[in-house]
Amino acid sequence: MQQPGCKIREIDPQSQAEISLVAQRMRQTLIEVLGEEKGTAMYTMDWLTERVRWHLDPKRRVFLSENEARQITGHAIARIESGDDGILLGYFSTVFVALDSRRQGIAGTLLRHVESWFLENGIPKIVYNTAKNHSAIIALFSAHGYRITYSEFEMIQLTKVLSGS
Repeated sequence: MQQPGCKIREIDPQSQAEISLVAQRMRQTLIEVLGEEKGTAMYTMDWLTERVRWHLDPKRRVFLSENEARQITGHAIARIESGDDGILLGYFSTVFVALDSRRQGIAGTLLRHVESWFLENGIPKIVYNTAKNHSAIIALFSAHGYRITYSEFEMIQLTKVLSGS
């Protein structure tokens, strides 16, 4: 199911360079969606770096996509948490693909990889929260069977129930 020339792997928890790159790209996502001023002011780089490290845990994952030259082209951050009803849910924290690697199927490959990880862990439902104006990510998730299940202020929640769980 991977795109040719696209390998998915977990982040190296010992690599400060990989952790920093993912944190920088988290900031870039915020800027793309919210604009320069709001996206930059939302979180410090230290906070974003610590957030990446927080995901280096058995119930959380940071997956990286690499091209044939072993350059990191994107990432997906996911976690497993208990919902309000006590049932475990899969959460996408973020999906990002570098500008020069977009429109090559990498985001879809990352999304499917994370879904497989959730299925392996018996997770019945996945949610992703994003800004209402984040049309590219909404289109991506919608194309993969996610539906808007909640909307409040400037945010929406996309949800998918997994088969096989």
